[in-house]
Amino acid sequence: MVAPVCPQSARGYRLAAVQDQDEALAQASDWSRRRCSTATKAGFCTLAIVGSVALVGLLARRAPPRAAAATTSLRSHAGGPALQEKVTISMEKLEVKERLHSDACEIEDSIFFPGNDLENASDIDSPEACCSRCRRHPECLAWSWGKAWGQPNSEVCFLKGAYPRALTKVAAADFVSGQTHQREKKGAPLQVVRRAQGQSLYCFSLLQPHGYELGLVAMQYRQRASIFECDEYALYSNRTFEIVPQVWTSFVNSSLSCDMGGEFGTALNTGIFLALWSKIVFDGRFIYHDWTVKVDPDAVLLPERLRPAMLQHEETARGTYINNCKFGLHGPLEVFSRNAVKVWALGATTCVKHFTELCSGPCGWGEDMFIDQCLHRQLNVRRDNNYGLLLEDHCDPPAGWEDCANETVASFHPFKTEEGWMACLQRTREAGGEARGTTLEAGSEAREARGMNFKRKKLLQ
Repeated sequence: MVAPVCPQSARGYRLAAVQDQDEALAQASDWSRRRCSTATKAGFCTLAIVGSVALVGLLARRAPPRAAAATTSLRSHAGGPALQEKVTISMEKLEVKERLHSDACEIEDSIFFPGNDLENASDIDSPEACCSRCRRHPECLAWSWGKAWGQPNSEVCFLKGAYPRALTKVAAADFVSGQTHQREKKGAPLQVVRRAQGQSLYCFSLLQPHGYELGLVAMQYRQRASIFECDEYALYSNRTFEIVPQVWTSFVNSSLSCDMGGEFGTALNTGIFLALWSKIVFDGRFIYHDWTVKVDPDAVLLPERLRPAMLQHEETARGTYINNCKFGLHGPLEVFSRNAVKVWALGATTCVKHFTELCSGPCGWGEDMFIDQCLHRQLNVRRDNNYGLLLEDHCDPPAGWEDCANETVASFHPFKTEEGWMACLQRTREAGGEARGTTLEAGSEAREARGMNFKRKKLLQ
């Protein structure tokens, strides 16, 4: 069966046609529910709509405060006197930030602290109230408060603790954040970092709602390891559930089941991951970070090695992504720049149509091969080879790779038992967490293709 593609009417929600961001996004979401129910299950239609509409609002939220204020002013002009009154009230609340520099809390405007959540509360009407709530909580050391009127996190107070890792300051025009500096509390003094340009990581994993992955991810959180060492982390599944206290999965509209087969006998999971990517783009957290990193739950990820490795790779106008294997991109670790995710969000449906026609039906690829072919062949995203990021059993690893003694690799895969995963992590810690250098293999496509099996090489030509 040919994969469904969004009808032409979706074009009405593209960037140039958007007049009011919130209204357009609401219309697009409603349109997807009513007109793309079949396609949404595979993720194709949802990703196209979200890609062409939600990015407008995301860019506004990440903009400096003045730009955000201009957007608010435009909305008030379009919405009439009633909306102007609401915006005026909201702006009056924001003026509180100028009076908040007191001994009680350190206040920073347009900053968000992702992760380390203890609890959150709605209808908190000021950053002062959020700060006060944090000071009363026995483990709260920092907080973030949603200040942007009309946004999902408006007047929501997020309380932050010291676990599982240091907090990262992320520029976000729709938030105010602060610390309490209460040294008597558990985990104090709080570690807070601000990443240099090109070093911020947004990491996510897709989980099955049952099976070994749940135990693996819970253990990773307790060990302060893998995605939980990234600057922001997220978990997705086809059910919403709490995997450890205050760490919840986000819902993805997919069964998460697929067949095995195709040219290479792999999981035919492209539809699943298109649905996942539509949710990631809709959530919009990738826009605040330099690199978005997809990590399989059974991969041992070492963010402290990944960050220095990414200094070798530059952002471009159409984005950059990393090819981690001489046989082509492999899915346990996928790394995309901010612009690459934007281009992917806007162009995925074009790729679905192109490759469906090329293969006279579904191509029978896994998601890693589909996104590799889409970004590189169709969307002209820069493809950097770095074969020093991942060691795994399907990419011709050296003998003894599974002992995890290599001191530079940023990820090892697969380790499907808690004992095996933990043994690998412990070995990397003994070897030294930070990389002393990674291998960058660059060159022409002809050189890149050496070592491929014949079938895959033929398909990529």
